[in-house]
Amino acid sequence: MQRLHYIDFMKGLCILFIVINHACPGMFAHWADNLNYALESFRIPMYYFISGIFFKLYDGIGDFVRRKVNNMLVPLAFFFVLACLVIALVRLVPPLQHIFMPLDVLVMNPNSVNLPLWFLVSLFEVNVIYYALQRYLPGRWWTMLSCLLLGVGGHALSTRGIELPLMFNTALLGIPYFSLGSLMRHAGALKPHKLDYLGPVVLVAAMACIYPLAQEIDLFNLHLPSLPYLYLVPPVSILSLLWACKRLPYIPGVCYVGRYSLVVLGTHFPLIRIIGNTLYLLNGNQWPPHTHQLTCLILIILEFGIIWLFIRVFPRFTAQKELFGPGWRLTH
Repeated sequence: MQRLHYIDFMKGLCILFIVINHACPGMFAHWADNLNYALESFRIPMYYFISGIFFKLYDGIGDFVRRKVNNMLVPLAFFFVLACLVIALVRLVPPLQHIFMPLDVLVMNPNSVNLPLWFLVSLFEVNVIYYALQRYLPGRWWTMLSCLLLGVGGHALSTRGIELPLMFNTALLGIPYFSLGSLMRHAGALKPHKLDYLGPVVLVAAMACIYPLAQEIDLFNLHLPSLPYLYLVPPVSILSLLWACKRLPYIPGVCYVGRYSLVVLGTHFPLIRIIGNTLYLLNGNQWPPHTHQLTCLILIILEFGIIWLFIRVFPRFTAQKELFGPGWRLTH
């Protein structure tokens, strides 16, 4: 599939919103009461949607699983181990213990070392489920209906406090968005159309309708709105944004971050603590004014260098090249 710059832009927008939300929680709420909730209506759901756009069956289940292991589970393991090495350095090297002493989340709670990686677990499960549905159901609309029913089941479990292991609740909740992305690709919605100039108008109208109704959608913590809101509002937000972005040219920075959003996903969470607590120590063990905003700005700037470094030094661990080739042989 030819690279679409506006899809990279959407991914970049999405990951930047996620970084800002983690580094400076509640920032958007300071600007407008419901703005953060309005952004939640497409922030994580859009990642599932975009992943669905690129879904393929490949050459059977073995080849499919191998590719998904390369693209999701290998980066998952890599970024988790990398974050654990940060913990080891903090604990074992005396100068770093002094510099990074306030790293409470990293040092005191290693299980929370790199929480955003939950998405890779969930997305892998979504791909496997969708593969099975595509292979064994008679048509695309049956697949869509089955995905919606799985989402309804995930909502029922989650709202009743029933949590399945390995983020399976989020996989069930996310698969309707994933299937919508796949449907849009096969329906030709990604191709240029003469009415694409109406996209920005539709987006403004959609957000004007969504904003006053905005509710929390937190798939990780399973804080969910009512079922109609969960599967009506995010698709409207995502599809209107898709329409609005189709005529965009390549936008440096945002498109670059979007193309390599996996690196940002895997590195930003540990860096938030390191940057924030370094600012604390450099300011004489006091939090400087606007610490969260400053942390966010430094983090975004650093991520450009981190992306450049990681895709060159660790291409097989950041889904730029395959670690496991055909036949599950390690590539050179």
